[in-house]
Amino acid sequence: MAAGPLPWLISHGSAALLFAALVAGGLGVPIPEDLVLLSLGILAHREVLPIALALAVGLVGVLCGDTALFLTAKRLGPRLYAHPRLAKVLTPERRERLARLYARHGGRCVFFGRFLSVLRGTVFIMAAVQGMRLRHFLLWDGLALCLSVPVVVGLGYAFSHSVDAVAKGAAHAEHLLLLAAVLAAAVYGGVRWLRGRRQR
Repeated sequence: MAAGPLPWLISHGSAALLFAALVAGGLGVPIPEDLVLLSLGILAHREVLPIALALAVGLVGVLCGDTALFLTAKRLGPRLYAHPRLAKVLTPERRERLARLYARHGGRCVFFGRFLSVLRGTVFIMAAVQGMRLRHFLLWDGLALCLSVPVVVGLGYAFSHSVDAVAKGAAHAEHLLLLAAVLAAAVYGGVRWLRGRRQR
């Protein structure tokens, strides 16, 4: 087994530890979310955890981490923009563009942001600062998690015999999930457009 965080999570992992890792990762601790979810799938395949428990820990753990980040950003408000890391990413011009996106698309920004690991935290912070209500955030983030968590946990479950291959495949799974989400949104938008045209 190769060295790295994934083998360590598998050998030391428990439901409580992996749940705590997901929450901490949501708050910015450098713990890769996908590796924790893959570990849950691998442990489920090895019958260390029931698959239902592994999925529940993944869903609830990620949602709790996202919610903690959202509430922290909501409490701090625009002061977060002065943080050195965010100031580099969220320039005034980018903030203005993102604000227009949120005004137009609302929760859909959160939905698609969940599939962008590099921008995920920034998208959630912007949603909070822009005044999105918690229940709307939970709705859109929860919908995205219902797609992403079962796929990544399932990837770990199906290919638990090859830890290295699973870790490499996680990035491809994220891209496929984003593509599937975009296609689903396009189909939904097309159906609404056709219905509106027929009504007119």
